Amino acid sequence: MFLESRHGRAAEIVGWSNAFAAVGLGLAAYHVLALAPLWAAGVFVAAFVVLRFALAHKATLGLAALLGTLAVSAIGGGLAWTFAHVIESIPAAPQIAGVLGALLSAFGPAWAYATVARHRARRVPDSLIEPVSAPTSN
Repeated sequence: MFLESRHGRAAEIVGWSNAFAAVGLGLAAYHVLALAPLWAAGVFVAAFVVLRFALAHKATLGLAALLGTLAVSAIGGGLAWTFAHVIESIPAAPQIAGVLGALLSAFGPAWAYATVARHRARRVPDSLIEPVSAPTSN
């Protein structure tokens, strides 16, 4: 999908953040809505496609940014909370680490979506909305 990105890290982070958000929506459809696994997989695919198309317009980019940043933040906070249980001397360590992990892990996707939004405002084409070509051979 991203063999050669013209805007480097921002496009990569945005793409992965959208994928994490789509996985989260698929898992929520399975666990919260109690959908069958095939329907939950359909929700995942549909969410990924909708979030991908949402990147094409600066008006809908905010929705993708919100869901993508929230997904990465939840993953970062959850991992920090889980691994902070190793610290037994401070009882509040998991809660503190969870909040800090969520806040700190949200900076990367927020920066990436802001970068992509600036490029949309200037109408700069990028690999998120154009087909990606394979690197040229020498």
